[in-house]
Amino acid sequence: MNAPYVITFELNGETLNGYYSKVIKEKGTLICTARLKSDNGTIFNIKDIFSPEIENHFRLDRKVCIEQVGKGDDYFNSYFGLTSQHKTNINDFEFFVPGIWYKNNQCLKSGFLAGDYSDNYFYFREDRLPLPFVSARKKASGLAIDMIHLNANPETFYGENGLDRIVDERMQFGSLGFTELDTHSILFVFPGIEGEKTYIGRIRGEEKKGFAYRSHPVKAGLKQDYSLSFGFNQTKNFPDLVEVIWKQAWNRYNPAVHKINIQDAYKASIEVLDTYLLNLNGAPGWPFSIYLPNGIARAYNYQMGFIGFQISNAYFLLKKGLESNNKEFVRKASEVIDFWVNNSQKKSGLVKTWADAYVDRKVTWRDYDTYMRVTAGGMEGIIGAWNSMKKRGIDKPDWLNYCKRYADWLVRNQEEDGSFYIRYDWKTEKPNHDSKYTTTNIIRFLVELYSVTRDKRYLDAALKAGNFSYNFIHHDYLYVGGVIDNPNVKDRESGQMAIYAFLALYDATGDKKWKEATLQAARYTETFMFSYPVPMAINDTLTDFPKHRDIIGQTLIATGHSAIDNGLAFSSFQYYRLYLLTQDKHFLHVARLIQNNTLDIMDLDSKMGYRYRGLLTECFNPQANRGHSVRQQLPWNQASILEPMHRFLDAFGEWDIDIIEQWPFEKRLKMIDKYAETQGLERE
Repeated sequence: MNAPYVITFELNGETLNGYYSKVIKEKGTLICTARLKSDNGTIFNIKDIFSPEIENHFRLDRKVCIEQVGKGDDYFNSYFGLTSQHKTNINDFEFFVPGIWYKNNQCLKSGFLAGDYSDNYFYFREDRLPLPFVSARKKASGLAIDMIHLNANPETFYGENGLDRIVDERMQFGSLGFTELDTHSILFVFPGIEGEKTYIGRIRGEEKKGFAYRSHPVKAGLKQDYSLSFGFNQTKNFPDLVEVIWKQAWNRYNPAVHKINIQDAYKASIEVLDTYLLNLNGAPGWPFSIYLPNGIARAYNYQMGFIGFQISNAYFLLKKGLESNNKEFVRKASEVIDFWVNNSQKKSGLVKTWADAYVDRKVTWRDYDTYMRVTAGGMEGIIGAWNSMKKRGIDKPDWLNYCKRYADWLVRNQEEDGSFYIRYDWKTEKPNHDSKYTTTNIIRFLVELYSVTRDKRYLDAALKAGNFSYNFIHHDYLYVGGVIDNPNVKDRESGQMAIYAFLALYDATGDKKWKEATLQAARYTETFMFSYPVPMAINDTLTDFPKHRDIIGQTLIATGHSAIDNGLAFSSFQYYRLYLLTQDKHFLHVARLIQNNTLDIMDLDSKMGYRYRGLLTECFNPQANRGHSVRQQLPWNQASILEPMHRFLDAFGEWDIDIIEQWPFEKRLKMIDKYAETQGLERE
């Protein structure tokens, strides 16, 4: 039986295999060379240098050069992989491909990458991956194999799109993935082919199999040069795999923090809130979206929380008004909150969450389901606004009673197992979707309301919801449905909501199981964040992404597509808290990245030509049409910048992590312990 080929190329769609002709051992490395010749006479010179890396890992530095071109040879790809010598089944493994594949394909639809285990090929373009690696863990033994593309620079060019094969040497991205034929293989392809599923050229809803082939031309003197790390980790469980391999890849890339003037970002954001707030016939609020770069408001309709964040933005403007003695800010922000308190709640306590405002007639309310995610954001905003007034001796009992009535509705309607459904028909008040994965969404609100009122019913409800979430979300590693317009799929925002929920419960009880759950959710969530630079496409004059920035700090929104946004901006405070809790400096690095790099897409230096410096676009595409955006801002974008700033201020009286880090560690611990005890809130 022949040994496996150590060198594999694809040439003109056919396989070209070969062996090393020479192997030299030199200073702990193996220098391996080969000379492959095609039937048409093309000669490839290959030099592979293998060297030991971190424990149980090796490094490959590969150089390929075309010495001679044979007539009829047009395009090629080079491969490197490791193949099991034993027959395996895909179900023997748990997979970790950041932003795409977590543990198994549960809650991945069949059209998603890795969504169909009947596929034989799972190749992922690295510019789709927050860090360029893939890994798989054998369930029975806990032994995990991984492969990382080192020093990746995934360049492409404008027009590189579609399912037809593209042959161009400007493509410098690879693909990583697996084959699942008779045995399990992990491999790297250069340049990157994607398939058996791909989002390239896909029409929404289309679930056909297919490959997006990308190759280099067969051209005399053309060179390929890439480096890989590959090896094994012994892991006790899947969460352990996520932490270990993510940190290994992270440390190799050491993503750069782009320091931002936090105070300037705050000032620019408040300017946007002040500018766009309108009172339309008694219905005050912010436009649901603003066109970019011209800054024209598209439509004034209001969603209380996700993604409209009307109430939270009112809280931020109110707090600024109170602190600066700007009575106009206080008046206008209070009108927004009063609008919701006076008009959106039923006698039962359930609330309507989406309204349309008009210049010439009264506001109308949409027949839109009441989602836990939306109401949680709105209620937390009202508690924040109430708290700001209370600290200055101004009592707003009607605001707090609004929250209490809704919390009472939650207590009455909580399921026996502690769960809540993702959404309820606001007319019948009955659930009309069977998902319970967003039970985490409402927990922080209940804990905050308990901190204010000391009504134990709210804490009990939060704990019941927490236990459900611990058993069915944390234990099963299923962070699902946080993006409510894309329900029942794994996503980043479910991880964020789990962080908030479990950390709030840890604050309220001190039970270490909630700390454990918070850490797992945080480690999952950060794996959606791009942590290496993906350059914008060559010759693309239409990209909206700031040309003087990179996408480090922007995050994939969910599985099933590859759109990115600055949504992790909401979570810098929580990651900094985890650093203080664990003294793991990795969390400090993550927190600093989130606080600064997510603000890169603001126009603070006026180079993007936005009408106001505080505007920022909702989302971008990092692959085909790389850097192109929806060219609109939504209210959540402003909230994502301002919300963590206010939590930092409540805890430390300062919002810049780099300044806070200059203080004695014991001082910081004392301040965060006080915050944890009260959630930064006054008592009723």
